[in-house]
Amino acid sequence: MKLKTAFIGLLILAGTLFGGAKGYIYYQVSSELDKIIPLASPFAEIRYQGIGSSLEGSITVENISIYPSDSSDEISIESAQIAGDGLPFLYRLMVGDFQNSPPEKFRLSIKGFSIPLDGDLAARYSNMLEGAKQASGVKDLDGCGLMTGLSLDLLGALGFYAITMDTSLDVDLDPATGRAEMQIGFDLRGVEYSQISLLLTHLPQPGSAIAGAQRPLLSEMSVTHQIDPDFVTKAQQYCAESRGLTVDAFIESMLDMDKQQLAQQLGFIPGPGLIAAIKHFIKDPKEVSFSIHPPEAIAPASLSFYKPEELPEVLNLKLAVNGEPVTDLSFSMPEQTAKPGTRMPGLISQLPDATAAFSPGAERPKKLKRPVPTREYLPTPIAWLHNYMGKSVRIYVDQENAMRKGVLVSMEKDQITIKQRLSGGDMTVQVPLEQISRVEVYRRP
Repeated sequence: MKLKTAFIGLLILAGTLFGGAKGYIYYQVSSELDKIIPLASPFAEIRYQGIGSSLEGSITVENISIYPSDSSDEISIESAQIAGDGLPFLYRLMVGDFQNSPPEKFRLSIKGFSIPLDGDLAARYSNMLEGAKQASGVKDLDGCGLMTGLSLDLLGALGFYAITMDTSLDVDLDPATGRAEMQIGFDLRGVEYSQISLLLTHLPQPGSAIAGAQRPLLSEMSVTHQIDPDFVTKAQQYCAESRGLTVDAFIESMLDMDKQQLAQQLGFIPGPGLIAAIKHFIKDPKEVSFSIHPPEAIAPASLSFYKPEELPEVLNLKLAVNGEPVTDLSFSMPEQTAKPGTRMPGLISQLPDATAAFSPGAERPKKLKRPVPTREYLPTPIAWLHNYMGKSVRIYVDQENAMRKGVLVSMEKDQITIKQRLSGGDMTVQVPLEQISRVEVYRRP
């Protein structure tokens, strides 16, 4: 009997310690967030709904909403998490013990980072991308080109109402040898997925003077990029129809580009092997992967001393398309006929140069005169509302035509749920379908 009583006592003690530890973690994280959020108030209003933790070594902030001060958009994040190796990691994190000695293993992840496609932020991105295309001479402004960047207009035409991303960073550090393995993941839901693996060596030892510390060297790197097959099918069908072609004819038109057209979009002139690889990927866009494994670890900054054409050999570059190796990696650079100091052709090279923008006497880049897409509350059939989750809505009920305004959260057989922002927080409201006379969604016509 005494043994049973002692066992029960141990369980109660363990439960008390567990609850106390989680309560302490919640208090510490909440206190830190309460300090950080006011600092961001000039730029954005930030809210979150909950804080979760695991004694295995993770802290999660859930359901984050960000309202930029210069935009009417709501940026939402399902969760942001930092994780390490058990309670020691959490303890060192709570007491700020990572300044001189970073954790040997940790993971940062953000899930469900979402930005609406019909808002101000998306319009600004589209303006910047369109300006880059025009500056580089790319004519595929409909988002159906080979290297025209992520077209938000194309995503909208394919039924996307937001871009939603997941990203993660895993670090495995060995301070004794100065090595660090890093895994970076990026998932644009329903569109594409990328993973980057890095091996860095010669990392400075903890506590070494930063000014005299040796810079890390790159020993290995591999990148895998995959495209969602359903997205490819829908994109090809849309692009073909928008250009008055069949899908096969649209693909053939992509294959007919000459070297000059490819150079405009890529910034270099691909050789026969790369042209064949590009055509292979256009016909069957599944996966592109490449890796570098130089004979000796190399400082990334030193790559600027080599000619671009020398880099595949210097880095021991390996490339594969859909699992098939590409053996001929030869390419050449276009002749630079422009004035000295101008940048090479290609979409990426035409993006804004941050260093030039801050140089003395530099002119500010001209803004495009493309108007921001206008939105308004438009009558919308109830049957269509499942396409507008997360959008602002106005619901009118039969009784005295009263109006309720909020963000559409869910739609069920007999009711609609909206979230309303109040001074003290958020409130969820259910509106029965039988009482609704009409619904208006804040959207583009």
